[in-house]
Amino acid sequence: MTHTPAAGGRWPPQPLQRIVCGTDFSPAAERALARAALFAREHGATLVPAHVIASSLWDDASARLAGLFGTDMPAPEALQAAAVNRLREWAAGADPDERFRCEPAVCVGRAPAELARLAAEPPADLLVVGDRGGHSLRELVLGTTAQKLLRTSPCPVLVVKRAAELGYANVLVPTDFSEPSRAALRATAALLPHAVLHLAHAFELPFDGIVRADVSEATRRHYLQQAERNLRAELHVLADQLGLSAARRVLHVAHGYPATCIERWAEQMRVDLVALAAFGKSGLERAFLGSVSLHAVAHAGCDVLLLRGIE
Repeated sequence: MTHTPAAGGRWPPQPLQRIVCGTDFSPAAERALARAALFAREHGATLVPAHVIASSLWDDASARLAGLFGTDMPAPEALQAAAVNRLREWAAGADPDERFRCEPAVCVGRAPAELARLAAEPPADLLVVGDRGGHSLRELVLGTTAQKLLRTSPCPVLVVKRAAELGYANVLVPTDFSEPSRAALRATAALLPHAVLHLAHAFELPFDGIVRADVSEATRRHYLQQAERNLRAELHVLADQLGLSAARRVLHVAHGYPATCIERWAEQMRVDLVALAAFGKSGLERAFLGSVSLHAVAHAGCDVLLLRGIE
């Protein structure tokens, strides 16, 4: 599904107009709400803090368990009213000077599906979630809401891991030189015009899987050096084509598996954010990049922006 930004045209619109942020009122969700509020305040955007009440609360098994423990299942209306009040209280504290509009939303259903729906109708420019919710065991087995949204969201997804204090200043943008990764770099530069962007490319050699004895160390070193020079030159060309000044760009090339390199780069460079394209060109690239994105969300120690559905 291709996202149509609320403002129309290329992503990101200037300014962002509608931001949806999912919350289950956990500490991780509080960090996500704080980051979403920073973006909303900066852009004057409408912020939709959204809470999804699991429909499974009222299934037969839950009802039987409630009976065993002598408790009554709360009515859906009561839970919805309580959640709306809680979101309104948060909004009053997050925006006391009314610099952005807040529209709390409470739904019943599955969190990934409902958040994706809220981001699609009307179109949101950004969907923000925490990296972990309040059901750690369930998420460990079935996957986090954030991970599921990486595949279903109609717009870019920001997974928040750290406390939001300031805007992003140091950003890692991995690229495979595909059109989606070029679009991700362009979009990141436009969304964060004051950030330093670390353009990074990880590569593997055709004979990486061959037994080391079949390729001499001198041959291996020669091809590694040649590949690094050529790829660094390509990064320079890409940065020039996108109009990134020398002060805004730092170039990195490394030999290794991309997911592992991204995790190491993020730690070594102490970046605030990793911004990734959602998909590459071919079906194989889509599956590969999907696994890289999921790895980044699971293992990066900083926030992760997955740029999907952008032009």
